[in-house]
Amino acid sequence: MQHLKRFFASFLTGKGRSGIAVFLAMALAVGLVGPPPVTAQIGAIAVISAAAAVVGIITITVGALLGTSNGLLSDINGFFQALVNLWQKVVYPIALINQARLMVTQLVARFRGLVAAIDKVNVRSATLPNPTALEGIMRNGSVADFGQFDLAFRTTFQPLPPAANINPGDRQRVDMSDALAMDTMKALKASDQVVQQTLQASQIIEDEAAQAAPGSAAFLTGAGLVAAVENQATMQRMLAAELRQEAAILAHTNAIRKRQADMAGQFRQDTKTLFR
Repeated sequence: MQHLKRFFASFLTGKGRSGIAVFLAMALAVGLVGPPPVTAQIGAIAVISAAAAVVGIITITVGALLGTSNGLLSDINGFFQALVNLWQKVVYPIALINQARLMVTQLVARFRGLVAAIDKVNVRSATLPNPTALEGIMRNGSVADFGQFDLAFRTTFQPLPPAANINPGDRQRVDMSDALAMDTMKALKASDQVVQQTLQASQIIEDEAAQAAPGSAAFLTGAGLVAAVENQATMQRMLAAELRQEAAILAHTNAIRKRQADMAGQFRQDTKTLFR
């Protein structure tokens, strides 16, 4: 303590200031050559431990989520695969659909040519000019030439005779018979046109059935039913025309009998007048 007191006393009195300067220079040199170790705020081991903890948290959390997602995706894929199997094996079996398409193709190849050949069979038999023209118009399957048909009919079967050359009752019956005959023949022309349209519709349905997608059978069936109903309606019109024709024949036959009765009455009256 005495030495310290003397040191500070000498420092305060200015003595020994040179020694202090030397001491400070030596201390500074020692500090530069060998600086004291500095303690880091976070060590390398602590950083590695923290990073490992973060990675562990990510692995546990995200890994669990990914595992759950993979499980859900697997379940969804299994559900869709079961649904595909249901549609392809139960609802719309692919093998049976291909078999049906093959059957349609075979039926089309077997019968379409025969139907076309039957439709094109030449059954015309008229040889004279006027009957040949009438027969051609009767069988052309068109309703756009009724005017030409009327002219060809009257040219072939002769027009109605003048009133002075025929009994009034007979003239009326002839006119009515011609009208019913023309009506029936026009109905035949219309039915032929419907037959052609029905055949075209059937060919379209056959072509579509050979390449239709599963589920479209109902639409093809509906189109076929519509065509069938239209064809049935045409058949009903033809039956109605036939019934009218039969009724006209019956009326014509009865008219002939009535005409004969009138002639018999007229003959009796003429006989009584003759023998008076």
